[in-house]
Amino acid sequence: MKAFTKRGYRLSDAAVDVKIAYTGFLAFALVGYATLLLIALLRVGPGYDAIVTHYRGSELEEAAFPRTFGQLLEDAHFHAFIEGVVLLVLAHLFAATSVSGRLKGWVILAAFGATFTDLACPWLIRYAAPQFAVLQQASWATIGASAALLIGVPIYDMWFRPRPPHLQPKRVRERKE
Repeated sequence: MKAFTKRGYRLSDAAVDVKIAYTGFLAFALVGYATLLLIALLRVGPGYDAIVTHYRGSELEEAAFPRTFGQLLEDAHFHAFIEGVVLLVLAHLFAATSVSGRLKGWVILAAFGATFTDLACPWLIRYAAPQFAVLQQASWATIGASAALLIGVPIYDMWFRPRPPHLQPKRVRERKE
């Protein structure tokens, strides 16, 4: 982690064992986001009406009770801690890639903003207005897109991004000459 304190540090310059460790974390993050998406789609549903029914309940469906304050609190508590830590690590790895500083800032801001919105939407849907389900859908889409970048770009940078000749190990430069 000390390498992250050096200005200009890039994942592509990391040792192979460090790249393997980061790739392992990114693989777990990918599985985590994929299962989060599947749970949201299977348990809640992607549609506006399904989201509203999940949080506010429905008189039309027998087993569709509104989410209680305690249920919402428990979900928010767990997700706030785990998602914050995962995003912190993903943001650091993403910040150490070769993409522009502006793109880094926007992607990291979008990821944290969408995740915070995702935490707030159940409360807003349940206690303020069902129309916040549209915001919930937008946050899910933004979380998915930002997660793809936060995971995919570091993997590309570590393993597939061509390195300039002057940054390649000496033995690789000698083979090419």
